[in-house]
Amino acid sequence: MKIEHNDLVKFVLHHQLHRYRDRGKEGVLASIKQLGYLQIDTISVVERAHHHTLWNRVGDYRQDWLDELLAEDRAVFEHWGHAASYLPISDYRYSIPRMQRFPDTSSWERTFFDQHSDLMDGILERIRNEGALGARDFSDTRAEKPGNGWGAVKPEKIALELLLWRGDLMVSRRDKFQRIYDLRERILPDWVDQSPPTEEELMRHFILRSLAAMGIATLYDLRNYFVSKANDRMAQYLDKLVATGEVVKAEVRGLNEAHYLLPDALETPVEDTRERMYLLSPFDNLVIIRQRVKRIFGFDYTIECYVPPKKRVYGYWCLPMLFGDRMVGRIDCKADRREGSLLIQALHWEKGIKPEGAMKAALDGALDRFARFCGCGSTRM
Repeated sequence: MKIEHNDLVKFVLHHQLHRYRDRGKEGVLASIKQLGYLQIDTISVVERAHHHTLWNRVGDYRQDWLDELLAEDRAVFEHWGHAASYLPISDYRYSIPRMQRFPDTSSWERTFFDQHSDLMDGILERIRNEGALGARDFSDTRAEKPGNGWGAVKPEKIALELLLWRGDLMVSRRDKFQRIYDLRERILPDWVDQSPPTEEELMRHFILRSLAAMGIATLYDLRNYFVSKANDRMAQYLDKLVATGEVVKAEVRGLNEAHYLLPDALETPVEDTRERMYLLSPFDNLVIIRQRVKRIFGFDYTIECYVPPKKRVYGYWCLPMLFGDRMVGRIDCKADRREGSLLIQALHWEKGIKPEGAMKAALDGALDRFARFCGCGSTRM
């Protein structure tokens, strides 16, 4: 099968952005299931990444819907996707292998567990007896408190996080974005499959789930959409799925790497939305694999909040701008909620882009909508 590059771009956009049509809380859950995971981020320069990503897909999005799906409906849970993420609770069993490897995923985590085993046991006992608790409910018992890096974080908070990753605890709810933890057995619905998957089942899940989310992908994309310890063996499982016809191998004109897709994927109509401008979160699933974005869109994107100030080119929180089927620029925004204004700190158009007519009108409309989403009544340069 051969695919033209222009069709590839539209195909990718349909599967990762345009196909989301459900509204309300059901639309939020449908979007998370389609994406496979929703990355969580603490930075709130504009609106946090998980809300931002859903806002671009669920037209009437409300933040409390995501909170309800976690705390009341138990339809999603927090664990590791590409990074710390919301995942469909129905996919819980595919997180178990990572939990089982923990804390041997790093020497630092193993050392912490070995040095603080009594602390871990005490935390679990308190939650068992008192109910769901957050980090603020545990006092910092250190005699000396280092002031930098992880040393500034009290061991009790670290222990809660590590017990979450090991699967002993789950997030019961968020309170002003702070995690409130409870025992797994009091959170996880009885109907959820808790049987650990085999390596083949795990790889099959990652491959099929990633292809459903991305529409079409290379082996590199599949290895990096979800992060898996076993992804070095993903190629052999991908070959098996191609051999059985569950995955189709394709050639994209102008690109050397083989691409893969699900058999029914090309039957999905590709929608043209050229009159809309998307201001994407840096952690949006569409742009999270930076090499993929560069390969497909020719857009070399780096989030610069992690770059030293003197080396920044586009701004601390520069957002990719998508218009139609092109990445047309990046815009650095900051929500000044005290003054009620969305500050436009920098705007950079890609080479060859002329922001006129429909594109300019689309940007104005996008900024107006984005300002309201960020709790601001106006925009200001």
